[in-house]
Amino acid sequence: MDFGDNTCELALWCKLLRDKGWTGPRIARELAKSEGYVNNLIRVVDRAAPAVLLRWRAESTDGALAHVCATDWLVQVCLLPHDQQEAELARRLTAPRRGPAAG
Repeated sequence: MDFGDNTCELALWCKLLRDKGWTGPRIARELAKSEGYVNNLIRVVDRAAPAVLLRWRAESTDGALAHVCATDWLVQVCLLPHDQQEAELARRLTAPRRGPAAG
């Protein structure tokens, strides 16, 4: 299965496979990804606040949305309680975007 750049869909599939009894190493092997990466994706799906998951999914399907849900950020923010995750998401959505032109 090819997920392209859709990390959210990949994460949902990893969780589904784990919920069906697959182990982390087996999922990683089948997808040619590291076990740590697979476990991080599953952890995000398990722990993310609904608003964070919805934004991540929307970003993966709507190219016009600014991408604020980078995988490394998701892994870190999902350690927080849901209300703090939502506050961090709101902060990222309202923060000025830095890009090549911003210098």
